[in-house]
Amino acid sequence: MDRLADMILRGDAPPSMIRRAAGGDLAVPPAEAVEILVHLCGIAEYAAAAAQTLARIDEPTICSVAADPATPLHILRHLLHHPAARPSLVVTLCENPSLPMAEIESCARQAPPPMLDAMMQSARMRSSSRLMDRLSASANEDAARPRLNDFLASAKGRDADEAAAHYLVRHAEEVAQEEGHPFELTASTHGEDDALDKLMLKVKKGDATADTPEEAEHLSLLQRIGRLRVGERIKLAMRGNREERMVLVRDRSKLVSLAVLDSPKVNDAEMESFAAMKNVQESVLRAIAGKRQCMKNYGVLRTLVNNPKTPIDVSLPLIQHLLVKDQRSLAVNKNVNETVRKSALRLWRLKTERKRD
Repeated sequence: MDRLADMILRGDAPPSMIRRAAGGDLAVPPAEAVEILVHLCGIAEYAAAAAQTLARIDEPTICSVAADPATPLHILRHLLHHPAARPSLVVTLCENPSLPMAEIESCARQAPPPMLDAMMQSARMRSSSRLMDRLSASANEDAARPRLNDFLASAKGRDADEAAAHYLVRHAEEVAQEEGHPFELTASTHGEDDALDKLMLKVKKGDATADTPEEAEHLSLLQRIGRLRVGERIKLAMRGNREERMVLVRDRSKLVSLAVLDSPKVNDAEMESFAAMKNVQESVLRAIAGKRQCMKNYGVLRTLVNNPKTPIDVSLPLIQHLLVKDQRSLAVNKNVNETVRKSALRLWRLKTERKRD
């Protein structure tokens, strides 16, 4: 026997029944009632009445439909984008695995502050670093942008706290062994002028004089970090800001420098900066190369291969993934190892010869 919803969806129901359905006067199960109302919202003659009825459905009932993974996707989409979407309904929808993250992302970019507040309550949304990054990169410059920034900062802050806690538990024995080791910067081995290293010498001498406001700020940062123990520096590496991460990635303690790379707050631009650094430990560059997500970013990959500090066994396999023009550029880069240059030249010649053929 046909459901009333099937009759209405096919257009076989009499107008009187459709009007009653739009007004919520049909005795049907909640899921069927919502399905009918969503359908009628797309028909001009009944849209206004159906939308009002949908907005009047009590929260437990509408949330039970929104939470069901079997609810059709078009209904979940409609409920998410419905002007009358209530906070509890938004949270429930965000938690439904049948609603794609892309749909939530699309809604969040245009969402007013109350809806963003509701979305913040969804653990599924907060746990998606991909969603966080895309929102941050693509959000419109409108009235909702400041609230979105707060949302992203809050979500990443919670993620960073969890990451720090897990990292400390995972490396508890190593942290205990290094706890008494003082903070030291990894020095550059390529003869470059290192302003931060010079400031570190001042810190060791107890000299707090600075020539510029920027230098005074860096000096203060080094002094503050220098007072922290290894476990505290790991927490700062995960939770801190960009300036703190740029210093801590140079920490001679591998535990601290590698913790920076695991921070949920690190973005692609920062990772590219780390890949270019010649005053970090080789373990940092190896760890970047070992992160699949990093290697999907062409800028990080290219920068890592062109860094003379990158170990040869890390650089060589990556050369084949460079564009032809970048292989050519690497082949004449006198800063990198000769073996790397020769490999880049060989691959460049192979690719250019294939194109001629």
